[in-house]
Amino acid sequence: MEQILNEPKTFKQLDEDPTIQKEDKLQRKLLHLKSIGFLTDSEYKFTRPAGSQHGKAYGLPKIDKDGVPLRSIISACGTFNDKLSKLLANKLKYLRAGPTIVIDTFKFVKELQNLKLNTTNIKMVPFDIISLFTRVPLARTIDLILDKMYEPTHTCSFSELKRADLCIKCQHRYELKWLLDISTKDSHFIFNEKLYCQTKGIGMGSPLEPLLAGIYINYLESKLKRRLEENGVLYWKSFDVDIQFTVETEKNNSISFLDILITRTNIDVNKTG
Repeated sequence: MEQILNEPKTFKQLDEDPTIQKEDKLQRKLLHLKSIGFLTDSEYKFTRPAGSQHGKAYGLPKIDKDGVPLRSIISACGTFNDKLSKLLANKLKYLRAGPTIVIDTFKFVKELQNLKLNTTNIKMVPFDIISLFTRVPLARTIDLILDKMYEPTHTCSFSELKRADLCIKCQHRYELKWLLDISTKDSHFIFNEKLYCQTKGIGMGSPLEPLLAGIYINYLESKLKRRLEENGVLYWKSFDVDIQFTVETEKNNSISFLDILITRTNIDVNKTG
């Protein structure tokens, strides 16, 4: 775990605990957003932090990987932005929907059963992203969310007008960006009595983690889906020049995906739990 946290491009050790300062900053912002009607009274009461703690990091063994490496988990329970992250994740979850999203094993098996394939002419190849959540580009993903919510074009400019003079759409875009930024960037936590902050990607354990990763992967898939389909790829997880991924090949005409074994026969694709 220490080796993971010593990665300078992803984590940074802190000399002081910023919890109180961050809590105070968020409290003042939430009060302002309630006063202008961006947040309801109930949303303000739910998200307002008090008595916040820093996050706590621990390692979870990847038992399905060679060498059983650790996956870093950062528990956000009780942190200054935990409830805000939960509110945003719930309000924005509809943005994650996409044709390539697999909700669970049952849906995936059903989709496989509906495939009509000549299995003698295909190969099954699973793609898996290495350390997906620390590699999600936060700034780009937040922009994708804002574009989906408020469209990429605007009727006014931040550089030319004061914030108070912006149109309602641009005001709301600004406020949502602020909330997403403070919910995701520079999250701090403790491990072995040392304080760290994550400077790249989003911590696995944040309520926003599945949403942001899903939205960014959907974006990549939409960009490359046509080219991949032309080359015969039917299911995949992701691909991007800034993201590293592994590729496995079939073993005895079979691959493991989620919690099932998929076997390619000369007549069908069989699924076993």
